[in-house]
Amino acid sequence: MTGYGKSELEEKGVRIAAEIRSFNNRFLEIAVKLPRMLVPLELEIKQMVQERITRGRVLVNLSWDNAGQLGQTIHLDDEVADRYYRLFQELKARYSLSGELDLHTFAHLPDLFKREEEDWDASEILPIVKEALSIALDDLIEMKEREGEIIGTDIRHRVDLILFHLDEIKHRPEQRIEELRRKLKARLREICGDDYDQALLAQEVVLFAERSDYTEECVRLRAHAENFKRYLDEGGAIGRKLTFLVQEMVREVNTLGVKASDAVVSERVVLIKEELEKIREQVENIE
Repeated sequence: MTGYGKSELEEKGVRIAAEIRSFNNRFLEIAVKLPRMLVPLELEIKQMVQERITRGRVLVNLSWDNAGQLGQTIHLDDEVADRYYRLFQELKARYSLSGELDLHTFAHLPDLFKREEEDWDASEILPIVKEALSIALDDLIEMKEREGEIIGTDIRHRVDLILFHLDEIKHRPEQRIEELRRKLKARLREICGDDYDQALLAQEVVLFAERSDYTEECVRLRAHAENFKRYLDEGGAIGRKLTFLVQEMVREVNTLGVKASDAVVSERVVLIKEELEKIREQVENIE
């Protein structure tokens, strides 16, 4: 499911900003964008996300201000300063120039200062990063839960529609058998009169009943639908369970349609498939 979370923390003169975006995806993909000095923490950051999110494309962006206070120092380049000084003295002597060198002059000279990286452990700032990331994750998950409630309501409605269509075709085989019996009896009377083989009629009816009986498929389809609703009520990481149940329901309804070979049942089968396809699209985004 989609979601967005953000947080900002300031500690020890450093302000950490965490931003997390989540997009629909069948699997879990995590992309992390970090300042150079936080790259050593990438594994820990991904593990934190994996503990809270199980499905989706997740983009994590961490930034900080005043980063120069950590990991870098600024030094005067003595050699460059001395060289500048000697050159100024030579210019002054050679061309009989007046005036004195001062701080203002030196401050505007290029390459006079150099930055050096300090040896430091990125884990020193890990607690602050984790706290900022945790707040952003809480914000993200809260948003996803609100969306999940809406999706769950819609899916429950569609499952109820599937159960309704099942109820409508549950007794259709009995009606079909009786219709077949009447048609066969009428046809045999046209051909043989009243002296037709009753045993042959009964045999054909029994064979038809065996071929078109989809009771087992209805029972399994109903069981899957009821389990589907139960998982929705339980909550948690149920996305893959629901995906499996949708696949099984599609399998059962396909078999049901083939066995029935009946226009009335086929119409209901099409309606059930439409609901299952809409459910499948939703379920792929549920954790």
